[in-house]
Amino acid sequence: MQPDAVHQQLLAFFTQGEDAMVLGVVRQVRENPYSVTARLSSAKLGRTVQAESLLEYDFLNILDFDPRVRKYGEQCLVIPWKNKDGRKRSYHPDVLVQFDEEWMSRDPRLRASVYEVKPSAVLREQWPEQKPKYRAALCALRGTGVRFRLITEQQIDPVFAANVRFLMNYKKPRMLEQRSPQEQAMDAALLKLVWEIKEPITPQEILDRLANTFELRAELLARIWCFVALCTMEADLIEPLTMATPLWPSRYHHFSDRFFPEPKWRQ
Repeated sequence: MQPDAVHQQLLAFFTQGEDAMVLGVVRQVRENPYSVTARLSSAKLGRTVQAESLLEYDFLNILDFDPRVRKYGEQCLVIPWKNKDGRKRSYHPDVLVQFDEEWMSRDPRLRASVYEVKPSAVLREQWPEQKPKYRAALCALRGTGVRFRLITEQQIDPVFAANVRFLMNYKKPRMLEQRSPQEQAMDAALLKLVWEIKEPITPQEILDRLANTFELRAELLARIWCFVALCTMEADLIEPLTMATPLWPSRYHHFSDRFFPEPKWRQ
């Protein structure tokens, strides 16, 4: 496979319609001696996503959660390389990511990217074997505008990853599509509150304002976390989520005369 073929793969990935957003997995994730393999149900892609490690699982969860990510595909790019004996091999980077154009226009740090996700200890141990693959990826991506990045546990904050894992439980089809009349009423009351508040508010304060029984408070709390999972309401997410965590409307859900900060996890 020539570099032009890599460019064609990227073009196909970035220009597919909404009914076929990813090229599909070209290499099945296999059990390995270094880590635990995992699968997650992607709300963004509408299918099951495979991960080769718990670190990669956290990274894929973050991609699924992050509203700046338009789409991603795991193991969906094939990059040719040669080993030290000159034999032709194929390298399948872990994740290919496309960001939303509107977010990219506001944040120059966001660029279409190919990511390789590995624990730092594994990366050190496998570096002689992996380095030629990564060098081949850099060469193949040259001139495409797509960057190549290595991700280790040093780039994934454990508190943020834990918060995302928690919130993704509230981004399931049941929470979004199969709402009872009472849940719909709670969402309407929450959305009205989001449009009206002038300063950050905590989950505890929302419950005190909108629910007066234990049952209602329990159901309303689930809807609050659903709003945070959808980024209708924002939180910094670099501290553990609690009933005292400040929440505020996203930039799309408040009037222009009110200022709320960009959450720290996106800064």
